[in-house]
Amino acid sequence: MSKEKLLQENKELFWDISDIWKLEDLAIEERFLKYWNWQNILDLQEIFWKKTFKELYLKILDKKRNNLSKKTINFFNLYLDV
Repeated sequence: MSKEKLLQENKELFWDISDIWKLEDLAIEERFLKYWNWQNILDLQEIFWKKTFKELYLKILDKKRNNLSKKTINFFNLYLDV
């Protein structure tokens, strides 16, 4: 699956963004992690490769403020072996 197709199929997640095509990968991953379902995560890993997915996730965690719940952070810390 391509990033464009994933965004098109899930554009309702980006209801507050006027032009989702200009979003950086970090913003895309953070939004999907906030409102995730398992298939979206697998699609993101396919698009960004697992190593890049993990790097983006770590950048999200390093931000002063992120939009992820403690439960989501705990799950992905375990899943990505962080």
